[in-house]
Formats: sequence, structure tokens, C-alpha cells
Amino acid sequence: MTLLLRAARLRCTPVGARGVATSVVRLGGSPPALHMPPPPPPEFEPDGTPKKYPLHQPVWDHGYEWEHWTLLPAGIFHTVYYGDFAQDYPPYWAWLQSYPVWVVSPIMIMLALIGMVIFQNAGSIGIRPKRYTIEWMQANRERERQENTNPVTRYLDRRRTERGGTWIAQYSLPWHPYWVWMHDTHDPDYPEFYLPKPESAHLHYEDYKRMDKPFKLEDE
Repeated sequence: MTLLLRAARLRCTPVGARGVATSVVRLGGSPPALHMPPPPPPEFEPDGTPKKYPLHQPVWDHGYEWEHWTLLPAGIFHTVYYGDFAQDYPPYWAWLQSYPVWVVSPIMIMLALIGMVIFQNAGSIGIRPKRYTIEWMQANRERERQENTNPVTRYLDRRRTERGGTWIAQYSLPWHPYWVWMHDTHDPDYPEFYLPKPESAHLHYEDYKRMDKPFKLEDE
């Protein structure tokens, strides 16, 4: 009879309706027990008015009212619900955090890189090294022609171009930090290598057509 009563009781218990926090200890759960501490006793000024505590953290009134909430780990087994409020930040940080992270992060990274490049090269602004003048770079290409420098690179670049439209960066992008103010810098000591504007820093893959012809203008 006892077994029949136990089976009937189990049959009447809905499967999945038992929770950890609402079950007794013998069934693997325990009801929650919260012990909230009592509030501190009120304090008053000598004249009897309620005491006010100054807030040393400024509260900004700049029009932004966003809130960012996230779960942060607290110890090993607990988490805390942490919130960021726009009123706690100055206007510029509140404006920046009003946009999603995936929008702001690329812009901030790009600005940081640009700032680092400008800061690292600020001491070179206005400097015009002679080795980067148009005539010297043309003379360097003449030396590469005579010595047949990097023939495999030019061959591979030509093969890539023959297969279709291919933009090769090394023939177009600047390769020294002075290119901004040296686009029209000439060296009067070597007029035979004069060019109106700078070309590629090294031999172009199409220069194989004139590998037996010097770049000096006086011989042409």
C-alpha cells in the first residue's frame, strides 16, 4: 500500500515544475534566504535639521541620458549588475559613449595611428633629404638598370599584370616620410637625370623594354 501511495504521489507531481530555489533541501534545492541589514540611524545637525552628506562626484547636465548595464564577476560564484550613466561623465566622454563600441573603436584606432605617425615624424617636417630628390631617385633607377636589380620581382609583376587588371602598390604608394613636401624637389647638380615629377621609386615592370637604354637625358 505504501508503494502505491508513493507512486501516485510521484505521478501527480508535474515533471519540470520543481525549481532549485523553490525546492526543499532533500530534493536538491533550498529556498532563498536574504538577510538585509537595517538602515543606519538618521543623523541631525545641532539645530535639528537632517544632516546632508556632500556628493564629491560631479553630476553633469549635458543632455545625454544613456545607460550602459553589464554583468561583472564578483568573486568566484557571484556577479554584479554594473551600470554606467551619462550624467557621471563629462560632455565629451558622454558624447563619445553615446555611440556603439563597434562604431567608435575603428575611428579611435585610426586617429591613434594617425597621431602616432604625425608625432613620430614631426621633427622631419620640411626636411628635404638629397637622396629623395627626383634626380637622385632617377639615378637610382639607372643604377638598378645597369646592375639588373630585382629581375624576378619585375618579371612576376609583369606576369600578374598580363593576367588582368592588377594594381601593384609598390609603384604608386609613397615609400619615404618626406613625400608630402618633396613632390617638386630637384637636385641641380644632376641635370642629366631631370624629370618634371617623380616616378616610381624603383624600376617599373615595364622598364624591361628599355633595359638596354640608359635613363640619362643627355644620351637621348
